[in-house]
Amino acid sequence: MPAPSSRVKELGQIEFTDALRYLQGLIGVEIKATINFYGQFFGCGLQGQLNRVETLPPDHQAISLVLDEGSGFFLDPADTKAYVGPETSASGWLEFRTAFGVSVVVERVTEDDGTMALLG
Repeated sequence: MPAPSSRVKELGQIEFTDALRYLQGLIGVEIKATINFYGQFFGCGLQGQLNRVETLPPDHQAISLVLDEGSGFFLDPADTKAYVGPETSASGWLEFRTAFGVSVVVERVTEDDGTMALLG
């Protein structure tokens, strides 16, 4: 089991379908996605406008999040748990944790103060 995020005390687990609803609400919004592999010195980040969230064949359960310029990432609910951070105007995020140690944190980029916020 991967070590929990430092934000673990602030997270609440949600259904993957609820996380999809949050993501659908972010279409057209600038987001930052940070990808980490727990226990390893590895990570990367993507930032851009969320253009679409689409399901993938063959069963249309896995999803693809596509940012502007075509960058993005894939998630499969079969091996992914979803968490949501505090729902305030100043902060908040979605965290997706895979069974194999990779996590993706999605945050909304706000232009007014340069901070990240998902909800609000």
